Amino acid sequence: MRHSNSQQMVLGFIEQYQGEHQRPPTIREIQDHCGFKSPRAVSYILEKLEEARLIIRQAHSRGIHLTKSRAISPGVQLPLFASIPAGMPDQFDGSEAPEMLRFIPTTLGISNPGRAFAVRVSGDSMIDAGIFSGDIVVLEQKEAKPGDIVAALIDGENTLKRLVKENGRVYLKAENPRYPNLEPMEKLDVQGVVVSVLRTYAAAA
Repeated sequence: MRHSNSQQMVLGFIEQYQGEHQRPPTIREIQDHCGFKSPRAVSYILEKLEEARLIIRQAHSRGIHLTKSRAISPGVQLPLFASIPAGMPDQFDGSEAPEMLRFIPTTLGISNPGRAFAVRVSGDSMIDAGIFSGDIVVLEQKEAKPGDIVAALIDGENTLKRLVKENGRVYLKAENPRYPNLEPMEKLDVQGVVVSVLRTYAAAA
């Protein structure tokens, strides 16, 4: 079953919080961490997670419990880069990342945590794919298929675009009509395939 980014974000925080504090978070703590405008928004997502049998809720402030199958899931740390790392995939291992994010791999669609990393998006070239400036994209170093959104090194420049293969041509396509397609003059190497997008909603001022 596929879950929304908001559901993944909340579930990941519950798992992270419980792993660190040995108790579940309150609705207010979930709201503050995830940036929701109201407790009701959190309650709605918790209802969906309960319907999916990923959590069990009880009538008290810390009454959110992971189902047994998820409670034993190990957490991993992903390197978070401010931009797509330079160089080929095998040339960066995350040790130079300025930040680390802790997640449960299955909540983000990661199959191999050792090949995953995260990048904070800058710019609006992928807005029609629902990826906005300031979002965090989680990528995995694996074989890319046509139609995948990828981080790629094209003629020595790093970018985040959709991979297109047609009529024997391979190129990168922006999801914003203001930006042109990018065709490699010499070489195009995929550094990672986007498997999830994370967004924090800031409360209105």
